[in-house]
Amino acid sequence: MASKVSIMSTWTVKAAGRSVIDDCEIIELTPWDILELQIEYGQGGVLCYMPTSQQMKDITKATNTTSLMDHLRVSLSRVLDFFPPLCGRLEAEEEQSGGFFIKCNDAGVQFNHAVADGVTVDDIMDQSKCVPHVVRDFFPLNGVRNIEATSKPFLGVQVTELVDGIFIGCTANHSLLDGSSFWHFFTSWAEISRGFNVISQIPFLKRQFPFEIDNFSNRICIPNERINSNSDSTHEHDPPALQDKIFHFTKESIAKLKSKANLEMKTTKISSLQAVLAHVWQSIIRCRNLDHNEETTFEVPMDMRKRLNPPLPEGFFGNAIYPATITVKAGDLLKDGGFEWAALQINEMIASHDHEKFKRIYENWMKDPEITKLGDLPRNYFMLHNSPRFNYNKYDFGWGKPIAQRGGMSNMLEGKIDVSPGIEEGSMIFEICLSPKTIQALEEHKMFVAME
Repeated sequence: MASKVSIMSTWTVKAAGRSVIDDCEIIELTPWDILELQIEYGQGGVLCYMPTSQQMKDITKATNTTSLMDHLRVSLSRVLDFFPPLCGRLEAEEEQSGGFFIKCNDAGVQFNHAVADGVTVDDIMDQSKCVPHVVRDFFPLNGVRNIEATSKPFLGVQVTELVDGIFIGCTANHSLLDGSSFWHFFTSWAEISRGFNVISQIPFLKRQFPFEIDNFSNRICIPNERINSNSDSTHEHDPPALQDKIFHFTKESIAKLKSKANLEMKTTKISSLQAVLAHVWQSIIRCRNLDHNEETTFEVPMDMRKRLNPPLPEGFFGNAIYPATITVKAGDLLKDGGFEWAALQINEMIASHDHEKFKRIYENWMKDPEITKLGDLPRNYFMLHNSPRFNYNKYDFGWGKPIAQRGGMSNMLEGKIDVSPGIEEGSMIFEICLSPKTIQALEEHKMFVAME
């Protein structure tokens, strides 16, 4: 079936040239950057209503432009002055194979103007159905792996016009930045679009690897066979065969789950997010009817910025996440009290990661550097993306707050979970990627639906 999205025009957008960041020509990759080389770019975007005529006049006046697309391109160019790495490219070291670094050469980012024929805001917001496949076409650079940034831009932006709305989608290289830095840029672009001359938080661009490790060199080299093993990194899925479904957890239902988990485990330390994750994990495993001896793994990306000693500087722009995992048997999840037990396991796994543990992890990694490949993941693997801390309501580009946040098809696998804050304070929205069969079972699972 042909896509309803047509690309009307594509530009290469470069920084406006009023650089506010000095001494940023070469940026070395850290181990946590290198871990991401073989996976695909990350994607995120916001859905907004169409600006009114008066709003359009006010918006374009701020940048002396004549259309919304021109305004967004100009504001993007201006915000790139603060984020020179986004305009750069990945460079391979000529003298030593397997070594990569970021060259801030202002090669530019990709900007698409697209139109989604006949697609309305209601089509995207209808939570009685799965997220329509057309949303996957709201993002540029689909299927591009991070290592391809030697020729592809680090950042692709697509502004898609709907019948009554606008979707602003960004696809960014995960070897360059993580979720915190992705939304830092997104917030900053929205500020410039609203007429700010200076963004609220200047990024700290110097890469820091805060551990003293033997044999750690300034530029880490990975064996060519690990870099070029494309077949191993191929995703074993057919994207149309997987669906994304939105599940909304109210403030009240989250409070019940958190209270139940803490009460049963005789603690107060289980967080709201940890309780809901355990509930989602247990519910999906129930719907799959797994043998009790089968293993299942949950991956939680841990932001290391404040867990290190000393913490990384405010506004650290780059990767500072570690993909911490917990593996249990399905039977442990499905037993009486399994949800509460799983919530505590997630909590304790996260709490155990401190500066010293991270140091030991990377000391071992340096002895035999590996690169993450989604094709190597085991069965029944769940992967958390985003965070309720990334509040899309802040990303007002000048004509009102966005009404929804959606992810793209990058790194799609059955068990990918995108979480974002709900419109009601204290609520959460989960965008879960599953097979149609599992989604149907989840929707019919009384214990799961009762807690939404």
